[in-house]
Amino acid sequence: MPWQLTTAIDTGDLDTAPYGEVKIIRQAHDSVRQVIAIDLEYGNTDQSIWKPGLQPKSRFTSVFIQGSDYTALIGESVPEEGETTYDAVKRGLYEFLAEKNFIGPGHIG
Repeated sequence: MPWQLTTAIDTGDLDTAPYGEVKIIRQAHDSVRQVIAIDLEYGNTDQSIWKPGLQPKSRFTSVFIQGSDYTALIGESVPEEGETTYDAVKRGLYEFLAEKNFIGPGHIG
């Protein structure tokens, strides 16, 4: 479930094509310490196959959510009608990351 970026990231000399997607590839949730650690990967989906790219300049690939951000995120990750809890959490994480400018604006693809 990648996040489709509204504007693709120009990779310059890093890669031949701009990256149109970002994907959460790892997340660790520690409810005792109240922190979520996230690893991101930029790339593109080609014929339903995820093609990871290199780390773009000035882009985060690891994010820690804690404190008031953690509390707010946990309270807002409520499934919409017909949505699984897993999808609600993933959507909430992407929306949080976009809102805080860790990733660019977009939508779940």
